Amino acid sequence: MDVTHAVHGNIHTLGPNVTFEDGCSESEVIFIDMHHLPSDDHHNIVSSEVEIIARKIKDCLVSFLFLIGGPANVINMAVFWKQGVKDRVNLCLFVLSLTDELHLIMGMIHHGEQLHLQFTTKEKFGPIDTFLTNNNLLGLMGFNFISYILSAIIATERCLCVLNPLKFQTLLRTRTMAAIILLVYSLVLSLYFIMAFRYRIGCVYDPSSEAVTKTGVTGEFYERHQELIDNLESFVFGVGLPGFVMVVVVTTTRLTVVKLRQIVTWRAETSSSISPREVALTKMLVGTSILFMACIFPVALIRFSWLFLPGMNSGHQNLSFFLTSLWITELFTFINASLNIFVYYAMGSRYRETFWALFGRKSRQKDDQPSQTFTTSESKQAA
Repeated sequence: MDVTHAVHGNIHTLGPNVTFEDGCSESEVIFIDMHHLPSDDHHNIVSSEVEIIARKIKDCLVSFLFLIGGPANVINMAVFWKQGVKDRVNLCLFVLSLTDELHLIMGMIHHGEQLHLQFTTKEKFGPIDTFLTNNNLLGLMGFNFISYILSAIIATERCLCVLNPLKFQTLLRTRTMAAIILLVYSLVLSLYFIMAFRYRIGCVYDPSSEAVTKTGVTGEFYERHQELIDNLESFVFGVGLPGFVMVVVVTTTRLTVVKLRQIVTWRAETSSSISPREVALTKMLVGTSILFMACIFPVALIRFSWLFLPGMNSGHQNLSFFLTSLWITELFTFINASLNIFVYYAMGSRYRETFWALFGRKSRQKDDQPSQTFTTSESKQAA
């Protein structure tokens, strides 16, 4: 029996031979002009088969990285909390670890479900993904962009502290840094939640194949605010934020390294302004900046390339290339969120001491050099 639906005043009929994908029913069917849906063309530089393989590899690697980064960020938070978050550097590193942990958790929820679907039902959208999308919760996927900004803040803090430590210690207090972090969280998540209104997941009827499948379609909010959401997706989060953060971290890290070499060479002239412990801390944070740059550079490069390929924003051309490159950028964000603990442990003697203290053991380090501390001059007495 044919099933008739009235949508926006138009009458649509499902034929008797229509097939339904698992999770779709007749009452949930959406009728839409199919040329508005994402599609590939025959000129795509990446085939759909390659995109599917890339997605499977990405989902597997994200799950593996979660097994490393999940516990690692919990340990990082415990170490920095024990060191004392009343210090602005500790506060930044604690919040960075918390943000990376949230990013990994949200990634595991999404990509873990995708990995499960690939080896079971073969559906594109599972119940978790559908729930997050249709209930406007995809803004919670924006933690990686907060991590970008926090990395830039940490790199800038070290640069200013090394260039003019006495003046900078007076100007920027821990309370001010906490206010900056709260502002970053509020602004980024608010904008990302707006951008996340773009898609809804629905059961869409394709007359050409007489099949009803789950597909991402644009919602009413996007139709009303298309220009705003497109600009947020393409220029703010797509190119602007990764590119800006990359420039800031590269510039400040370069200045920090140059000044640090001068301090090491002419310590007698600078010993009154910056201590050996601050030098050790700065070296460790330079190491985290280098790891960040290694992960963010391919992300910024790929997103910048999207501006020069036709149809990338609408998804009507080069869809497989767009998705494959998106999987690559997502993978690098999870790498960045998982590996900081190795830099902290390798380059931070104070971190190692606190790390082993958490487990009731003394540090395994054998050197007698002064231990590094994460406290700055404004809070050394508190530490």
